[in-house]
Amino acid sequence: MSLTVLAQQNYNPEPVDRIMNPPAPEMNQTSPRDASIKVYMLGCVDFDSFLALQERALQEIRQQDTDQATLFVCEHPPIITVGREGSHAQLAKSSQEFKASQLEVRWINRGGGALLHAPGQLAVYPLLPLRRLGLGIDDLQNRLVQSLLQMSAELKVEADPHPNSVDIFGRCGQFAFLGAAVKSWISYYGLYINVSPDMKLQRLIDANQHDHRLTSLSATLTREASMSSVRESIVRNLVQQFGYEQTHIFTRHPLLHRVKKKVYVHP
Repeated sequence: MSLTVLAQQNYNPEPVDRIMNPPAPEMNQTSPRDASIKVYMLGCVDFDSFLALQERALQEIRQQDTDQATLFVCEHPPIITVGREGSHAQLAKSSQEFKASQLEVRWINRGGGALLHAPGQLAVYPLLPLRRLGLGIDDLQNRLVQSLLQMSAELKVEADPHPNSVDIFGRCGQFAFLGAAVKSWISYYGLYINVSPDMKLQRLIDANQHDHRLTSLSATLTREASMSSVRESIVRNLVQQFGYEQTHIFTRHPLLHRVKKKVYVHP
């Protein structure tokens, strides 16, 4: 199953859950005046549909006069995206092979290089009004990294950022990637965590820019990592890092509906 964007509807769903007053992060920061963040747990979302949804949310944050933020958490059907630091050299296979596998390539305006997205990889997109929060780009990057490190520690995974990048790696290799961007001082795109994707698909691209192999949390733990545990931990740590006092969690978005979509990838 995947999701696709529908036309706008006048619909304001009630949150199915709320985390009241989580502990404040242990760092100096200005607490948001409207200290709430909407978190959408969207399941598996078609990438192009998500881009339209993200653009809509970015425009809404730009027009609002509050510090309210939005966080999208989802997975994607298999697709390759290439960020600003990516190149054709990272695409190890020919375009004909991508076409035969029905794997599309998107060149997008996030940070980082080429990534292969697939079910089992958690995609996390924080849309934050940085200027209103008094945060710069380095602050954004540092807090995203800290969120990933704290999540890893809770899962008992020893992890560090690579010396030449902000990507996160453990004893078996790299399992998390930062790919954030900023437009009009609002963050978008974000970070990607290999929880338990099919790592054989990674042969189709050369995503490794730092001479260590790609891996997953499941491989690092030598057991199946719980997607729900990873999702809960990274959301909670992001909320704490950016100082939001209330978290409204939704399990669907009014501009999305479920559709069937077949994705073929050669073994």
